[in-house]
Amino acid sequence: MRGCGYYEIKKAQPDHHCPIESRNGYIGKATSKVIAAVYKSRFGEHNRNPKAKDLQRLVLEDLRLSTSYMKCFRAIDLATSEVTRSDEESFLKLSEYLYMLKLANPGTIADLKTEVDDDGDERFLYLFLAFGASIEGFKKLRHVLVIDGTHLSGKYKGVLLTASGQDGNFQIFPLAFAIVNSENEEAWTWFLQKVERILADSKNLVIISDRAPCIATAVKRIYPLAHHGCCIVHLARNVNSRFSSKGLAKLVTKAATGCRLSDYKEYFNKIRGSNSACIIYLSNIGAGQWSRFYFGGERYNIMTSNTAEQLNNALGEGRGSPITELAIFIQRMMTRWFNARRRKAERHYGTVTVEVDKVMTKSMATMRGTQVNPISNWSCEVVGKFGAKHHVMLEDKRCTCKYFDRIKIPCGHAMLAADRLGLLYETLVGHWYKTAAWRETYAGLICPEEKPQDVEILDDVSEQILYPPITKRQAGRRRKTRIPSTGEFPVGKKTKVVTIRCGRCKMEDHNRTRCHNPI
Repeated sequence: MRGCGYYEIKKAQPDHHCPIESRNGYIGKATSKVIAAVYKSRFGEHNRNPKAKDLQRLVLEDLRLSTSYMKCFRAIDLATSEVTRSDEESFLKLSEYLYMLKLANPGTIADLKTEVDDDGDERFLYLFLAFGASIEGFKKLRHVLVIDGTHLSGKYKGVLLTASGQDGNFQIFPLAFAIVNSENEEAWTWFLQKVERILADSKNLVIISDRAPCIATAVKRIYPLAHHGCCIVHLARNVNSRFSSKGLAKLVTKAATGCRLSDYKEYFNKIRGSNSACIIYLSNIGAGQWSRFYFGGERYNIMTSNTAEQLNNALGEGRGSPITELAIFIQRMMTRWFNARRRKAERHYGTVTVEVDKVMTKSMATMRGTQVNPISNWSCEVVGKFGAKHHVMLEDKRCTCKYFDRIKIPCGHAMLAADRLGLLYETLVGHWYKTAAWRETYAGLICPEEKPQDVEILDDVSEQILYPPITKRQAGRRRKTRIPSTGEFPVGKKTKVVTIRCGRCKMEDHNRTRCHNPI
């Protein structure tokens, strides 16, 4: 049966497992044009629309028409291209958008790299974007740069590379973005070359990433002076995938995060007793890359690439959009973040940021029953209730527990010593964690692009014809979920954790066979 206009409804085969009332109610099918028309009338921005499976259910409930998953998927693509612009048209508008964006945001860097194909057409290759407000704000942060990449899910293949830091309130601070063809050595080198122009190579700079060889090669080439460390979470997952010993990844994490040499040796010896092959694996990596104690630079509390993972998650809704729409999504996200955090910092009247204050309060709560013995005007000996002793040197901002030295936030011992000597806690905190620096971090504005009709555009920008890259995506529906890393447990499947306890000495992390403790 053919209806008016673009409606095309077909009789479906009866389902003998359903009652006759249901079969008579849901007997039609609709084309993708029909579903696209309903889709456009019901929803606004394409980034916040339902998925294909949700649209399939809505069509069944609202129009009483049955449809397939792929038909709904094609309808979303069709409606999106009609509401905004097609993927091909988005590449044509990219140069003009970047030009308008730089006019609205002074100091913003937006570079395009293209290549010429066999027919002489100019095609997209790389895109780099760093907002002027981010470049200025990063100067107020600890110089720890976390880099990572995530795959795009749009029509054309690509990878979104990000470089981010952490502000004084322990929140993500994006510095730069890049869209490249694939996550290889050439793309990472190009991206880091652009980043190096706004964040120069220095011995005070730390770069954190996973252990991908292409990243390590690019960092060594562009940032030879910086200290490159690996993400502890990725290292623990690799240990999980390579070795079958229970609790081994937990021991590696504790050895990596230990601030003192004694902490490192304690857990390293436990790793040796649990699995000798893991010791060889860690030695080949080098303790200077994964251990906090042996690391050459200052990592502070940033031992993982979680900031980059969280940023990738925040960008998830825009990764399937055409390239210009993806750039717009990034700009709007950055505008929201800067505005919300600027207002939060302005409302905060404490000397240190909100999260740092929580950390200090928690550290102080663990110091009950501790005795403080003054040594001089700037140093004290702190004796715990179980007899543990620590020497605090407030003038140098150091403590023998090494937490104060590494994190630059006073530990409980330092705060007790400050109380005894009549010093304010806030004077011991690193300047990055103070409210004044927090406010200066988000002082810049990130504005939407200028309107083309109000600006005289350069000829080389308006006349540039940019074609999409030559890529071929595999048939079938596009993957939306993140591909799990090596050794990562699937989200949602909770595994029962069994603590190993020795039946001989009753201690944890070993069994009776491997017990060497005296009885």
